[in-house]
Amino acid sequence: MLKSSWTAAAAAAVLAGVLVAVAPDPPSVRDGDALLLVGRDGDQPDGPLHFVLEGKPVRGLYPGAVKQMKITVRNPLGFRISLQRLTATVSSSSRRGCPATAGNLRVREYSGRLPATVAATGRTELDGSIPIVMPVNASEKCAGADFTITVSGVGHRMSR
Repeated sequence: MLKSSWTAAAAAAVLAGVLVAVAPDPPSVRDGDALLLVGRDGDQPDGPLHFVLEGKPVRGLYPGAVKQMKITVRNPLGFRISLQRLTATVSSSSRRGCPATAGNLRVREYSGRLPATVAATGRTELDGSIPIVMPVNASEKCAGADFTITVSGVGHRMSR
C-alpha cells in the first residue's frame, strides 16, 4: 500500500466562500467562490493535487455570539483522498478600526471527526464545523465588518 503524503495550505487566499459576515444585512456571496488548496503527489512531482474547501458563510455575529461554519470538501481527482486535519484562522477584516485579532474574532478548532474520506470526483460535507466566536468585549467598530477566514487542510491520497 503506497500513500503519498501531501499538505495543502493557503495563507494569502481571500475567500468569499468562507467569509464571516458581521452585519445586519450580510454582503452577498457569489456562488462558486471557494478555496483551492494545492499539494504535491510524491509519485507525480510535476502534477499537483487539487481539492477545494468550501465554507458556508457565517452571518449574524454580535459580541458574545458563537456560530458554526460548515465545511464541504470537493475532490475533483480520480482517486479517493483522506482529509487528516483542518484548521482555520482569521485573515483580515474589512473595517480599519476593527483589526483581525483574537480580541475581535476567534476561530476555534474543528469540532468533527477526522480523518474524512472524500470519494474520487466526490463531494463531502464534513460532519463537524468550525466555531466562530465574537468575544463579548469585541470593539464596537466591528459591527458591520466582514472577516475573511483562511482554511487549510492536511491529508493524503488513499490507495485503491
